[in-house]
Amino acid sequence: MSRRRRPLPLSPEAAHPLDDDNLLHEIMLRLPPQPPYLLRASTVSKRWRRLATDPKFLRRFRIHHRKPPLLGVFSCTRGDISFRSTLDPPYRIPPERFSLSLPIRSNQMCLDVRHGRVLIDDGMRSRVIVWDPITDESCVLAFLPQFSHTGIYCGAVLCAASDQGHVHGACHSSPFKVVAIISGEHDDDLSDEDDDYEPFVLAIVYSSETGMWSDVISTTILGRGIDFSLRSTLVGNTLNWLLNSPFMLEFDLEAQSLAVTRTPPGAPRGDNVQIIQAEDGGIGIANLSGPSLRMWDRKVDSDGLNTWVFRKSLELQNILGLESRIEKGESSILHYVEDVKAILLQVRSSVYMVQLESLQSKKLFKSSQKCIYRTFTSLYTEGNCLLILTLQES
Repeated sequence: MSRRRRPLPLSPEAAHPLDDDNLLHEIMLRLPPQPPYLLRASTVSKRWRRLATDPKFLRRFRIHHRKPPLLGVFSCTRGDISFRSTLDPPYRIPPERFSLSLPIRSNQMCLDVRHGRVLIDDGMRSRVIVWDPITDESCVLAFLPQFSHTGIYCGAVLCAASDQGHVHGACHSSPFKVVAIISGEHDDDLSDEDDDYEPFVLAIVYSSETGMWSDVISTTILGRGIDFSLRSTLVGNTLNWLLNSPFMLEFDLEAQSLAVTRTPPGAPRGDNVQIIQAEDGGIGIANLSGPSLRMWDRKVDSDGLNTWVFRKSLELQNILGLESRIEKGESSILHYVEDVKAILLQVRSSVYMVQLESLQSKKLFKSSQKCIYRTFTSLYTEGNCLLILTLQES
């Protein structure tokens, strides 16, 4: 009878593969970008937390996922900017974690939130404020003297990082730009005749790299101004606003040029219209009418003219899983989330986010208040990863 051989002892590496930091980093790299996943992994042990918050790993994590997840929304009214987390409990970020340390005055208004920064108009003091909620750092920018009495009509903030492989969503140490739009009119005769009314738009650009505002860029428009309650939409290198007319304002960030283009005949108009990104990466438009969300893409026809091509229509009752039909006046477009190509909608007293590609929806919160919502997206950095980690310790 042959003797059974005793199996050889496994090496420590084979017995405990997760003791290999490189292997554990590769596993963590493939976790979803939403905070709970990496957060849960980081609470396993001090070693796992050290690996999860390592700056080099977090840079790889951001590059791997590229699109920052939604952390919450800022609700904005004059004199009030408050944060509401959209993460599932117990990982919701308390509002006080993203509370501006500077006092908010009754005349101040949140103009834009993009690439991890918030743009606030402080027109009474002839300035704007750029605020980073993650670091709570703020930068106060005084208007050019010639605009100190007019203020700005609307504006946008965006990351200006030019390094290869940069992923927007962790731009806290990156340079930024502010685009300010000033609206006015030429009326040399100072009369009230419509023929003398010639509205114009001015744009100036601030660069944090130079610490200066650009020269003034101008164009005339045919209409009655800009509806800044519909935030600017960044498509490629162009910032876009809808005007209160059948026109669209486009600012080319590379060429530093301002243009007003007519929306093609048949393009939707009204309050429930939002500029979005088209399927081919160009400009699109979403229009909400009762229970249906309709989308068009801007194309160039054989004659070289812009035209709107119908993309699709979404029946919101089915997508949102509602039992009753959505009647006219019960729904409104709140915001377009550029990073994830989603749209924020309010239906009755609830706010939803609908992914325009996957058509997945999520109920974010209830709200009966009418205000401007700006979504806040961010990928992990050394700072905000540790910030969220401390939620369980505070």
